[in-house]
Amino acid sequence: MNRMHSANKSVAQLLRVALAAAWLLALGKPPAAQTAGKAPGKAPAASQSKEDPLAPLLQQAADAIEKMDFAAALDPLQKYLAQRPDEPYPHFQLGYAYAGLKRAEDAKREFSRAIALDPKMAPAHLNLGLLEMDNDPAAAADAFRRAAELQPTESRPRFLAGLALERAAKFPEAIEQYRAAIALSPNDYAGQFALARTLLRAGDPAGAEEQFRAAVSLNASAGPAKLGLGTALLAQKKYEQASSALADYLKLAPGDKAAHSDRALALLNLDRYDDALAELDLATAGAAPSADELKMRGEIYMHQKKWSEAAGALKQALAAAPQDAELAEWMGRADLGLKDYPAAVQILQQAYAQDAQNADTLRDLSEAFYLNENYAAALDAMDRLAKLETPRPGSWFVRAICYDKLARKTEAIEAYQKFLDQDGGQHDTQDFQARQRILVLQKELGQSKKK
Repeated sequence: MNRMHSANKSVAQLLRVALAAAWLLALGKPPAAQTAGKAPGKAPAASQSKEDPLAPLLQQAADAIEKMDFAAALDPLQKYLAQRPDEPYPHFQLGYAYAGLKRAEDAKREFSRAIALDPKMAPAHLNLGLLEMDNDPAAAADAFRRAAELQPTESRPRFLAGLALERAAKFPEAIEQYRAAIALSPNDYAGQFALARTLLRAGDPAGAEEQFRAAVSLNASAGPAKLGLGTALLAQKKYEQASSALADYLKLAPGDKAAHSDRALALLNLDRYDDALAELDLATAGAAPSADELKMRGEIYMHQKKWSEAAGALKQALAAAPQDAELAEWMGRADLGLKDYPAAVQILQQAYAQDAQNADTLRDLSEAFYLNENYAAALDAMDRLAKLETPRPGSWFVRAICYDKLARKTEAIEAYQKFLDQDGGQHDTQDFQARQRILVLQKELGQSKKK
């Protein structure tokens, strides 16, 4: 049976718990007020304030921003800029105040004006990027990379560039930026986690595993990193390790139903069916199970040969996902287990109509026809199956019986003989039956010729 793992679902879990660029908290805060023409730094001395009649306006704005009273900062900054529009720092402060008031477009305009006046103002590039993050992550990445060029020893602009590029689904470039950030801050959990998450999204679960382990080593109580580690291991089919990692995560987040579902998948692949069912029960407690979860439950019951339970779960899954040909095939297999051969034929024909190249479906369909005593249809299905795979010894035995039942004696003898040649005596009962039927059929053919 095909046991698939939904990587998209697991990565979506990681994105839900990912670090995000918060609006105001992530913004680079403006330094203290300054005198016209001075670089941002400490507040001006009293003598400087006397020399510049407009300096109190900057100080008033800085005081308001420090108190997070952004509305109060607007008027003094606008008055200052009305007289000195070509100074970059007041534009930066005004942009910060607008951002605090969630007036994003006004904030972008002021940060852009500050950059135009002073292209080397790194905080303005950084804050402009943060404001662009949601609507234009590619533009945000450009702003962050410019800030990184201006601050070569700072990891934060590179981390934010990586986050923006990840949001833009430019994974190779995001990985490059995250690695650059980690090179500057190797003990930064956020950077290690973000790199691991992006490697997983880029289809490199082995690389993601390494980085998630690094993140866990930096913060052993970090649930997202443990979830990511389990997801990366599951994607690599390292089921034993994945089960352990997910169990570790679930100690921190026992209510994460998707993680319970993922652990159920790992346990299923370890043939720990009862444990897998227990995890599925936790995954679906108090909520309607998804089609994938119903399908997994049906598969577990099939392995346990609990055909009634399997059929019940698979019927519900089919109602939720009627286009899933594999579900229809499994439903047919459950009907075979229940010895409801007409129902098996019906559902397997539907599955075959959805996927005519599926050898498993044709194999089950031929068996359903055979057990339903429709020998001609069984032979037709086996003929189609032979175009997809080399017939197995058991297939030749069933084919021989079908020919035998249809009184196609010569073909029956040939099929029995092919079974004997290929089986090599591995199945005593069928071997004996084939030899006896060959003798009987040869005798009947001989008598027929004499007549």
